Amino acid sequence: MALTLDNILHIIIIFQGILLAAFLFTHKRLRDRLLGGILLLLGLQMLGIFMGGLEVGRQFFDSINCLFGFLYGVFFLFYTRSITRKGLVFRPMDLLHLAPFGLSLGGVIVMNGAFCQPKVYFAYVLSISLYILLSFAEIRRYKRIVRNNYSRMEMLNLDWLQWAFILFTVIILADFFSFAFFILGMPNEWQESLVLALILVFINTLYFKGLGQAEIFSGVSREDATLSTQLEGNRQLDLSETEYRGLIGRLEGYLKETEVYCDPNLTIGELADQLDIPKRRLSQLINVYYGQNFVDFINTFRIEKARQRLRNPKDEKETILEVMYEAGFNSKSSFNTVFKKKTGLTPSQYKNKG
Repeated sequence: MALTLDNILHIIIIFQGILLAAFLFTHKRLRDRLLGGILLLLGLQMLGIFMGGLEVGRQFFDSINCLFGFLYGVFFLFYTRSITRKGLVFRPMDLLHLAPFGLSLGGVIVMNGAFCQPKVYFAYVLSISLYILLSFAEIRRYKRIVRNNYSRMEMLNLDWLQWAFILFTVIILADFFSFAFFILGMPNEWQESLVLALILVFINTLYFKGLGQAEIFSGVSREDATLSTQLEGNRQLDLSETEYRGLIGRLEGYLKETEVYCDPNLTIGELADQLDIPKRRLSQLINVYYGQNFVDFINTFRIEKARQRLRNPKDEKETILEVMYEAGFNSKSSFNTVFKKKTGLTPSQYKNKG
């Protein structure tokens, strides 16, 4: 048998998907195992398509290939939750997410290959699309909670996951047109090659980004989520003007005196404990009086410190990178983004201007 480009891409996806999944299943973290589940699904589905193309067990593989579509979305959502939620545990109710897969499996058993009709294909495309939207909503919820509770900017960087889901959406669209061309009897060779190439990019993006940035994301707790919800529902300070001005004085005085904001991992809970102020009240004060979330509030002090250091360096050899770390930033991209947002200039421009 002469190997075609599609054959080669299938083989690469099969081996890479299954081998990477086997490696991830040896990890203890739930997020890694869920990532392994996604890669395994892709590897097994490509194996089924490849074997069917070789006329090896074609009826069997054709009858089960439509089932995978009802699992991808579920794994996407729970993989996202394993990143965004601290201590994620599965509940019995979560099994309801597998109901479409279970019903489809029953259909395959009863109707055999006749079950996997175009209408089923459209159903699992709809299922994947719905779960991708739910995953985006989960990421948005996570970012909102992080901004109100944490000062580490890197925790907000889930763009790689969002782009991975966008890429999978493109794969679904490309596969849809390839399928439509097949149904209409039109040539679809290049469309299939495109779909396979995109799947290969998706696997590597999700694997290397998922593992490479895993340590940054510990997820948010239920307490963090509750605090964020309470802030959205209550924009009034239940304090007299004298009381909240006293709290403002304590807060600003403590930050200027201790420079605790230079700790890149500072949380609102830690700051509240140090000030002996209830976390909810401190968060409410920052949101209502300053009109900022916690990360923006802390970054205001960090950028002011960085500006002072850039204007008055310790010595001529002091670098922008040293200033960045001393001000409480761990990421150069985050520092540049926040600095330009606050000053209208990049750190280099600001230093040269001074």
